[in-house]
Amino acid sequence: MKQNLFSEVFLISLSLLTSVLLFIFSHPNPFILNGISFFAWLMLIPILFITSRYSTNNCFICGFIYGIAVCILYAFWLLNYKAIALLFVALYEGILYGIVFLILQKSFNFFKNNNCIIQCLIWCSFEYFRTLGFLGVNYGVIGYSQWNNPILLQSAALFGVHGINFVILFPSCFFFSLIKYKGNKISFIKKNKFYIIGYSSVFIALLVYGSVQLKSTVKTDTEKTICLIQNNIDTSIYYKDKNNGILDFYKQIISDALQKNENIDLIVFPEGAVRPRILLNPEDSIPSDMYQDVIDYLQFFYDINIPIVFGSTSLEYDSTRNGIFTYKAYNISCYLNNKTKTIPANIDVYKKRHLVPIIEKIPFVNFYNQKFFKFSNSLSSGKEIVTFPLQDISFCTPICFEESFGYEVRCFMKKKTNFILSISSDFWSKSLVCQYQHFAMEVFRAVENRVPFLRSSVSGQTVYIDQKGKCLKMLKPFCSNFLICNVSLELTPKYSIYTKIGDSIGILYFLICIICVAYKYINKIKKKDVI
Repeated sequence: MKQNLFSEVFLISLSLLTSVLLFIFSHPNPFILNGISFFAWLMLIPILFITSRYSTNNCFICGFIYGIAVCILYAFWLLNYKAIALLFVALYEGILYGIVFLILQKSFNFFKNNNCIIQCLIWCSFEYFRTLGFLGVNYGVIGYSQWNNPILLQSAALFGVHGINFVILFPSCFFFSLIKYKGNKISFIKKNKFYIIGYSSVFIALLVYGSVQLKSTVKTDTEKTICLIQNNIDTSIYYKDKNNGILDFYKQIISDALQKNENIDLIVFPEGAVRPRILLNPEDSIPSDMYQDVIDYLQFFYDINIPIVFGSTSLEYDSTRNGIFTYKAYNISCYLNNKTKTIPANIDVYKKRHLVPIIEKIPFVNFYNQKFFKFSNSLSSGKEIVTFPLQDISFCTPICFEESFGYEVRCFMKKKTNFILSISSDFWSKSLVCQYQHFAMEVFRAVENRVPFLRSSVSGQTVYIDQKGKCLKMLKPFCSNFLICNVSLELTPKYSIYTKIGDSIGILYFLICIICVAYKYINKIKKKDVI
């Protein structure tokens, strides 16, 4: 009895360890920065072994352990923010994976035949729904493991990352069913020839499509020279020390960039690059030295005489309660076209819409006093989708976390944006792995919408990615520098299929699962009535 228990514990531990390692090594990780994308194709095999072998309670526990282990090993960099943040996310992920393990376990009992396709659809549906809602995240979606697989990557323009999920997960489900099948393996293959032929046809078609796209020539109507700044500034020091010489540093780095290329069309500073709330004006009840900071920055920008994008924060009057003013705080990107040089400045603003849960946005939080204002310690979400004009084109500026969501970037693209320009900061993570995990998602955004993707980040990765997902330029991480990019653009960009339909395939996965369950359930009832 003890020997059997030991054997079961060993098997379950080995399976969990194998599945966790396959997941971790398929993505950017501390050992292999680019990851090994092939491991993602095998990831579900040990998970299906667990869910096919053990009881409901055991499967939930295994899924809970798997979710916690994957989260801690994948997002270990959250420790550099707060240990409590990593603990909360790990527990949340543990519950989610526990539920999906439980559903997979039930699928083996409910679907005696053809369960490989159902199990693949269940996991794909889970990956889709995991990205939705207030606590939704895109980090760890298995499809992103293929960011360095250029041929398969092109199919993201058709169905996004969730379409690629199915392509790489189905082989795991099929091969596990083949291994588990107790009869003749050739007989199993013959019984499932429809799946084999169907999947092979789709896979070959996607490879052909990807190869054709990679060889095709990108149409170029105009070219813009864009300078991306990577300031590599520790914002915790930046905001505490008023006399930190940051403005002098910015003046020097812009001077260096203009010496290298005088024909720059746009200069971009990363998220939170400008400490003074640049939208303040003399009528606001603020100290005079704070407003002087605003004037100094504006004068610097006006002297450059080039359109500028920069990240900052803003406060807006919300209401008066018991005689006390309350304000809403926003994470914003600002666009100063330098056509009108006024103080207060005439600045176009985009307010970040998709905030980082718990870190930026805390639901139902009480207001508290700060030195000058009374406002929520939780940021407020912007409502409007804003694009900025640059000569004969336009661009959008998703801010950091929200660029990881395909459906958020797609909203900008529907306003006929010519390129995506992200401003962000992963400096707080102090992790190159974190920055590469973020970078992997940006590659998908470029391909999904078939437009160039540029990113100015505090510490990296500051990059220029073309329409095919190829990284044309990248700055060395964790250093102060600038990146000058000559960006080839179409004046009238064409919508990709993904831009038109978005993540509809995720909903389709779920609907097929529901239809299959309903069909199976109705058949069971009919059989009982016959008996």
